[in-house]
Amino acid sequence: MPLPFRIRFAPTRATSHNASRLEDGTHAGSPKLSPDGRLFALGTRTLADLIAPAGAEIRRDHLQLDAQYLRVIVVTGYPRTVAAGWLAPLVEEIDLPLELSLHVRPLSSGDMVRALGLQIAKLESSRRVDVLAQRINDPERDIALEDADRLRGSLQRGDERVFSVSLYLLLRAPTRRALDDATCRVEAQLDGLLVHSRIALFEQERAFRSCLAEGRDRLLVPRNLDTSSLAISLPMASSSLVMERGVLYGVSAQTKSPIIIDPFDGSFDNYNLAVIAPSGSGKSYFTKLLALRHVVAGTEFLVVDPEDEYRAVAEAAGGLIVRLAASSPHRLNPLDLVAPEPTSPGAAADPLAHSIAVVLGRLELLLCAGAGPGGAPGVLDIYERALLDEALVQTFDAAGITSDPATHQRPAPLLAHLHATLNRMDNDVAGRLAMRLRRHIPGAGSLGAGVFAGRTNVTLDQPFVVFHIRELPKELWPLAIHMISSHVWNTARRVRRQRLLVVDEAAMLLAHPSGGAFLADVARRARKYYLGLVTIWQKVGDLTGSEHGETILTNSDMKLLLKQSEEIIDAADARFRFTPAERRFLLGALKGEGLLSARGGRWPIKIEASPAEHRLATTNPRDLLDAASSASGPTEPGGVGVPPRSVNGASNFAGVRS
Repeated sequence: MPLPFRIRFAPTRATSHNASRLEDGTHAGSPKLSPDGRLFALGTRTLADLIAPAGAEIRRDHLQLDAQYLRVIVVTGYPRTVAAGWLAPLVEEIDLPLELSLHVRPLSSGDMVRALGLQIAKLESSRRVDVLAQRINDPERDIALEDADRLRGSLQRGDERVFSVSLYLLLRAPTRRALDDATCRVEAQLDGLLVHSRIALFEQERAFRSCLAEGRDRLLVPRNLDTSSLAISLPMASSSLVMERGVLYGVSAQTKSPIIIDPFDGSFDNYNLAVIAPSGSGKSYFTKLLALRHVVAGTEFLVVDPEDEYRAVAEAAGGLIVRLAASSPHRLNPLDLVAPEPTSPGAAADPLAHSIAVVLGRLELLLCAGAGPGGAPGVLDIYERALLDEALVQTFDAAGITSDPATHQRPAPLLAHLHATLNRMDNDVAGRLAMRLRRHIPGAGSLGAGVFAGRTNVTLDQPFVVFHIRELPKELWPLAIHMISSHVWNTARRVRRQRLLVVDEAAMLLAHPSGGAFLADVARRARKYYLGLVTIWQKVGDLTGSEHGETILTNSDMKLLLKQSEEIIDAADARFRFTPAERRFLLGALKGEGLLSARGGRWPIKIEASPAEHRLATTNPRDLLDAASSASGPTEPGGVGVPPRSVNGASNFAGVRS
């Protein structure tokens, strides 16, 4: 075995070809230089002087350039079937300084057709010999024969070409041990991809030169690939997420290709989306863009809006704004029955019992708000629940509503009727419940003229409906969210259309056991009624901390995680198991950037908006002030207007500009 040897390069002689000529006093196309001219030329610095190493040592399985160790791994075999972007994990998931060199040389189609014809003849002859000898058929030979015949047909039609392809991986490390560890990791990744590889033993110098930016393959370890196989082997090529009937969700943060999704496509298990990000990451911005685009595409969009953020979008789209407040004419009756489900086998058993169970959950949100330790949501005890159940049966019976589905067309009773029933019961528990309910009774409590005091009069006859709940007492927000979701749920069961229901601040409803159970039930069953549930959360811990939250997350076929902070990334990593590259991307993401999980893959996404969309969706105070200044016209003395700052250029919502 030859001993390793060392080559030293003097810095000024790194361009050895030109320098040697200068020493001889010759240069292609130039006159002979004088001695002083030669010395002057040797004293000038070139690009090669700046990048050349001071020395190189070539070993049997690696090189050393200065204080850096290098090793080249050669790919010698490929799997039979692969998906688009199958080599992407090598450059995206391995947190190593790895350089991938791909040498591609086209081959003559005519020569390839003749060679394939000869190969097919050999394989066919071998198959016939085995048949005559009554030997067991060789499946590998049959596969090779099938592939060769398919490729020959494609070449003859001009659909494909054949290329000679060489693939080399160059690893760098500061120490020999680190180089060996990196090699083991890369080889394990290649084995997982069913790729055959080897270290270029005694060929490291030629392999290294083949990885330089010269475009010369000095090692020559090729494999033959057709056009389709070569195209999907490019590591920068990834499978795109583009659906024919979808809307723009954003663009790929890496390739800038559009991400177009139809949430009602049959390839999804359900139509639900969970948006998870801390405040200021762009959750509401993204949802408003989604609303505008889905309404244009013909999907009904309904939003529970706790912060009055969707008003401008709703007005621009000609939608309906339902203001839920004590002074509002809109009403939602907590005692409304649940719409029947004709397709259910047990639908005709006792629909009233099912409705009473749902109404009990609503009343728990109404009567137990802030009743828990430290002002936390409380729950009804077993005695209160049993007595309320009895009172509800009596109240519905007094309204003429029984277990007979035909009676369910009659108007539902109101809270005042339930309050009267509780007052008629000679019971301490009933007295306490009546006292807690009293504040919601007209003429008796401060909320008697509120949103829950009358019959439901909200109709969902517009393609875009926003439920504005900011003016309600915050303790009633969970009940309002529950009632709105219930109303949309009942409508979806009666009339099936493409609808998306957005529940912002869904964690408030999840904090109540009955509210969380209802939301989880909607997430499980919404797909049967052409309804998609879009829930918005501050962090993954809001979902993973409860059984109902896990149900909602599991039943959301799409998940969007926008930029994450160091404080919450660990919980998200534990739940989604990010690759090192995905974790770094989420931690370093700008506003409007994140990771979209859909159809079994994950796509780094960047939210993009047109200038018109941005003006409607932004809540950035500077953008709003600029827009107001533009609308107001000249404000300076003398009629000279102040030119407004660019709405997009000055936005602090990075990545959402036209």
